[in-house]
Amino acid sequence: MSLWAVSQSANGARALRWQGLLASLRENSPLLLFVALYGLGPIIVYGRMDLPVAPYHDILLSYLGFALTAGLGLFAAFALWYLYHARVRKVPKFQSIAGQRIKHDFLSRERVLLALPVLALWPITASAFSYLKSVIPLVQPFYLDPLLREWDLTLHFGLDPWRILQPLLGYAWVTYLINFGYALWFFVLQAVLVLQSGAAGNRQRRMQFLLTMALAWALIGSLAATWMSSAGPCFYALVVGGPDPYAPLMDYLRGVATTLGEWNIPLTALVLQDLLWESYATNGFGLAKGISAAPSMHIASSWIIWRLSWDMGRRARIAGSIFLGFIFVGSIHLGWHYAVDGYLSVAFAWVLWRLVGWILNQPAVRAFLWPNGTGRASAAAEVS
Repeated sequence: MSLWAVSQSANGARALRWQGLLASLRENSPLLLFVALYGLGPIIVYGRMDLPVAPYHDILLSYLGFALTAGLGLFAAFALWYLYHARVRKVPKFQSIAGQRIKHDFLSRERVLLALPVLALWPITASAFSYLKSVIPLVQPFYLDPLLREWDLTLHFGLDPWRILQPLLGYAWVTYLINFGYALWFFVLQAVLVLQSGAAGNRQRRMQFLLTMALAWALIGSLAATWMSSAGPCFYALVVGGPDPYAPLMDYLRGVATTLGEWNIPLTALVLQDLLWESYATNGFGLAKGISAAPSMHIASSWIIWRLSWDMGRRARIAGSIFLGFIFVGSIHLGWHYAVDGYLSVAFAWVLWRLVGWILNQPAVRAFLWPNGTGRASAAAEVS
């Protein structure tokens, strides 16, 4: 091949990549607009409240954390996918098939270019959320915990939900498993975000998931959480005072932590709760800081993942349902949330999912985001 031909081929490849990137920016434009608007929130709050720590001071840590958790989550997901096909279904020569699938499908140019804007901007959203969450008690001091407990009692026949669950879950090894699974939420969330960011099948479903998830962190995790400022059962005595109805639950968890400590196994829920309260008491701002009970972003994001799974076949539905149920039960048993936090989160997330779906179904929106009619997958692609 002549040098001229090689040069033309390289120019053609660069042109295709550039066209693909422009198409990706166009398709991801709702997310780009969201990050631009939401990302200004911490800057405005910082300027108006004269806070001691500037937003995005930990942005590099946010990117590193995202890369680490998403990477581990994806590794676990692909490992389970490989073991299922190679060991359970016993697909012949699946190692070779898996390698080709990863190279030519999961890492295809179309998927990578589609995912790049999302992967580049998500850590900014996470950093903005953490900063705004740590500011909540300064804007609106914790006040709703007594009412949230009253709602719990009203909805559960005069009993605290944790007491209803305790006969079933009140065993050290059960609590440890729930604690371990609850800690995996973040890895699952990041892995699903990465996989959906490059999902090239049903593009409208992809955007509905990503945009609903993004709006949930802003509208549920920041706006509604400020409006419903609350600390949660684990901090009830510290913010409300007086008799603590959750003292028996926290005593039980500390007993489990002591038992696990003899085996050098930490109960991460208590460790994180202590760190969060210390951060609150010392006015800490930034990544993985801030206290907020209602609504629960653990439950809201898990419901959005569950809703996505509902469109992806029977096995995905089962996995999504187990995941959502596990996180909901864990949020109560580990003292993080009132049950009503979860109910409200599901209601808010459902409204956002329907609203985003309605917007994306508008002809003008579809024509702009998917001018080539690629918004929805074909019937064959949906089945596969």
